Amino acid sequence: MNYLAHLALAAEDEHLLVGGFLGDFVKGRLTGHYPAAVERGIRLHRAIDRFADEHPLPRKSAGRLPPRFYRYGGIITDIVYDHLLARHWEGYYDLPLEQFSRSALTTLLRNQAYLSGSALRTALRMHQLNAPAGYGDFVFVERSLHWLSTRLTRTNPLQEAAGAVIHHLDGFNRDLEKFFPELREFCDQWLEQH
Repeated sequence: MNYLAHLALAAEDEHLLVGGFLGDFVKGRLTGHYPAAVERGIRLHRAIDRFADEHPLPRKSAGRLPPRFYRYGGIITDIVYDHLLARHWEGYYDLPLEQFSRSALTTLLRNQAYLSGSALRTALRMHQLNAPAGYGDFVFVERSLHWLSTRLTRTNPLQEAAGAVIHHLDGFNRDLEKFFPELREFCDQWLEQH
């Protein structure tokens, strides 16, 4: 899952949201560098990623892509799922996406003392663009895949992946419609136990 899903799954808890965002930037063991509530959010982020990586529906989505994209199927699926979550947000959440986006990004900036250099730059860029609110536009998928293609050190086909994705959006959406409720249930159970 990508930024929008991790922010949305933070259960309206400020520290979980900050930790959920930081999960892409903080690697290795958690050693108390962050407050316990933020580290709990990082652990939730990692649990969500493990659940998604091991679940057959995201794998099925990644398998919809032509073979040359298989190596990057997980990355592509994460981005496409955020796009589809934004497009169908009202089917999952009561708070309008625009309002959720502003609130989540304001929360991140209010807690910028916890954000590292790259995390802070990303949060500032997202805030400037009110990014999650715009994820429903397919241009988000194109731009994200292009940006990621430049971030990877080896030559990759990510820049061309949007053309392959567009032909399989309905299938990705059917997979997400089944997967996201299961993911939300998993998060609820995880939060009860941790």
